[in-house]
Amino acid sequence: MSSTARTNSDVKIVVIVGTSQKYIIVKDRVEIYKDFALNLLYYIHNYYIDYESIHEDVDIRNHYIWCFNKVCDEFKKEDIDFSKNEELREYFYAYYYHQFYKVMGTKGRDTSLGYYEKFWKNIFEIEKQKNKNIINILIEIYNIYDKSINQEKNILEIV
Repeated sequence: MSSTARTNSDVKIVVIVGTSQKYIIVKDRVEIYKDFALNLLYYIHNYYIDYESIHEDVDIRNHYIWCFNKVCDEFKKEDIDFSKNEELREYFYAYYYHQFYKVMGTKGRDTSLGYYEKFWKNIFEIEKQKNKNIINILIEIYNIYDKSINQEKNILEIV
C-alpha cells in the first residue's frame, strides 16, 4: 500500500489513498484521538508502581481500567465520551497488556515513557509519509475512536 496524504486546509482533512481504498481522516479528530492515547499512556506509566505490585492479570486489568476511566472522565469535561466505547477500551488494553505490563522488568526492553510517547505520536502524525503498517494502525484506531463520536452524535457513518 502506498500512501498519499493530501491536506485541504478549509475542511482540515487528509485523504490517505491505498491500493484499493481511500480513507478520509479529519485532522481535528486525529488531534483529539492522539491526546486521548497520550493521556492514557501518561496515566498508565506514571501510576504504575512496579512489576512486583502489578503483575497478576487481575491487578493489571484493575490498574488499566482505573487509568482508562480517569482519561475518559477528563474528556467528558470537554463533552467527548469515550467511556462507552468497549472496543476502544479493549484495543488499548490488549496493546498495553502485551507491550507494557508483560514486558516490564525485561532486560534490554525499552519501557520508558519516551519510547511509548514516540510510538503514539508517530501513529497520529498525519502530515508525514508512512509505511503500510503505520497507516493500517492509524486507520484501524481512527475507526474505533470514531465509533464514540458517531454514537454521541447518532451518526451511522462519517465520510
